[in-house]
Amino acid sequence: MTPQQTTGRSRWRLAIATAIAVLVLAVTGCSGSSLGGSDTSGEEIRIGLIVPKSGPYKAIGDDQAAGWRLALAKLGGKLGGRPVKVIEADEGDGKATALASARKLIEQDKVLALVGGGTADTVQTLYPLLKESGVPLIGTGGRPSTVADPTYLWSTSWLSQETGASIAGYLRQKVGEGRVWVIGPDYIGGRDQINGFVDAFRKAGGKLANPGGEPTWTPWAPAPTTEFSPYLTKIKESGAAAVYTFYAGASAVEFVKQYRQYGITTPLYASGFLTEGPSLTALGEQAKGIYTALNYSTTLDNAANRDFVRRYTAANDGKLPNLYHVCGWDAALVLDKAIAEALARPDAPAATPATTASPAPSSSTPASPVTSSAAVGGASGELTGRSLTAALSRVGSIDSPRGAWQFGLQNHTPVQAYYLREVAQDGQVWVNRTVQTLTTLGS
Repeated sequence: MTPQQTTGRSRWRLAIATAIAVLVLAVTGCSGSSLGGSDTSGEEIRIGLIVPKSGPYKAIGDDQAAGWRLALAKLGGKLGGRPVKVIEADEGDGKATALASARKLIEQDKVLALVGGGTADTVQTLYPLLKESGVPLIGTGGRPSTVADPTYLWSTSWLSQETGASIAGYLRQKVGEGRVWVIGPDYIGGRDQINGFVDAFRKAGGKLANPGGEPTWTPWAPAPTTEFSPYLTKIKESGAAAVYTFYAGASAVEFVKQYRQYGITTPLYASGFLTEGPSLTALGEQAKGIYTALNYSTTLDNAANRDFVRRYTAANDGKLPNLYHVCGWDAALVLDKAIAEALARPDAPAATPATTASPAPSSSTPASPVTSSAAVGGASGELTGRSLTAALSRVGSIDSPRGAWQFGLQNHTPVQAYYLREVAQDGQVWVNRTVQTLTTLGS
């Protein structure tokens, strides 16, 4: 073989090797973006978890975080098939503390989305930052009525007016021509909760027993009221046929304890947060016979709830979960579906209200997308806050322990059932026993 022949064959082999290498690089490059319309790069996703770790709602924040972690464990530490790094921050008592924590998560930690928000105050405070940054919040707590454009706000919890509205018609029938004394805390979440009841109760022909026919408001700032004696004296003397209230956290515990200490026998009805989670644990038998309205009870008989209760009790020495756990759990389920959807169809537009399904969702098929003005992600395969926000509108039905629900596309809150519950003893524990389904609300 001549030197010229050897050189020619070497050049030919080099050309083939180079072509193969280019092809391999091209294929592996695609796998990191949008090969087949899905992202398989395995790049870590950062999620910011912002819940009360201090202040009057710390116990609620602990439960929200526990529910989130339990679901993430079920999902193998991944969302949409991607590994997740969760960065936690303190919401505190809302406002300044919550805003500083959220700004750090978004600007320094570069999170894809926020999860949490224990109070309506926090959600109201954070919303301008969400719009400015394009980072969505999956809210797990109070949802205020003051958010006119909820593009970047998706709540797995409730719209604050709905809880009271759900029980108003029932209570109107119970009291007949009698009047109801109404009392609650003076902040945006409290006013939404109480006014939701009052507006619906009045529309049903009900009247308040309070002086002047208006609700009684207890101070929220600089600290929530925990001394209720002046109010309880008036309630006891009012001749009301029933009392309706909303309190949560430490205020809920003190209100019920002092209600019993004053020997008030007037039937007590409330938004479910009065006897939910840590409050019921602290009250025990003192909460017996209180009727509440809420969108969850541990006694609901469905497959998702049985699995959820089993997992929670197994991980928590037999203790029972509550709605705060459910909202954290559902936030992970929502993000799991939304991230998978955003990776599969990064340029698909957001669904619009015209595609909203019926109030009793039974299919897990995402809503059909319709052209929208909502901003969506950039390059094909790129996962951004805006592509995720658009995908959130297309996640369809969530198989939740509270019963299947899906987002309403007007307010981005669950279209869900509300239940009448009664505090009763179940073996050695006190529970909010499901009495009946009241109504379905959400938008």
